[in-house]
Amino acid sequence: MNSRTESELLFKKRILELSERAYSTGVPCFTPFMGLLEQDIFRCAEKEFLHVPHTLFGGTIGCERVMARFGDETLCGYEAPFPIACIKAEPLSRKFSDELTHRDILGAIMNLGIDRSTIGDIVIRDNTAYIFCTQTIAPHILENLLRARHTDLHLELIDDPPGGELYRLQGQSLNVASERLDCLVSQFLRIGRGEAADIIAHGRLFINGRSCESGSKLLKCGDIVSIRGAGRFIFRRTIKETRKGRLVVEIDRFM
Repeated sequence: MNSRTESELLFKKRILELSERAYSTGVPCFTPFMGLLEQDIFRCAEKEFLHVPHTLFGGTIGCERVMARFGDETLCGYEAPFPIACIKAEPLSRKFSDELTHRDILGAIMNLGIDRSTIGDIVIRDNTAYIFCTQTIAPHILENLLRARHTDLHLELIDDPPGGELYRLQGQSLNVASERLDCLVSQFLRIGRGEAADIIAHGRLFINGRSCESGSKLLKCGDIVSIRGAGRFIFRRTIKETRKGRLVVEIDRFM
């Protein structure tokens, strides 16, 4: 058994244990933050805990990394809030700061020896980072995350992230040969169709949190396509067919 398969089985076992604990005790249980691979395992195992109410959330609408909560008001008698904190990190001096990136902030956090599963999405807006993390790890980050790259940081715990502003959607039209997934990915990433097919075949693409390795897949309105390390978009509709027989499709790109 290779290590990846073993780790996937262990993660699935943990999910099932949490779901059954919530069901048997009536106390809500939460997973760590799940990336796309973990969410795929979660979705594949979902049929085994359909009897347990469950919800996914990452701190605000649009998050890619999410926790799962097992249990709701009907099962438990109350609906426990997700144990997610949001930390705002901004340069102490904007005049002399670097242009911070997701990689800069994540790297600085990982250098603190923090487990990746305690960190959700990190969103950069106007050179300010919004870090979603577990409530238990938040004090450690607030105390020790002093700088990213060469930029000293000021951190504060905020009650609510800027509503609707963290995940901006930009409408975009793509001119594609067909509605096949590999065609859309090719145009979205501005790469050749063969490269797009390789990305899909190697398990780097997810639709609504589930792995998809079929380039011939046809999307439905509202499907969220996530490409590991390359971006996300929501498929909206096919607008028209051009005189040359190509299709113009409408998507919303996560910015």
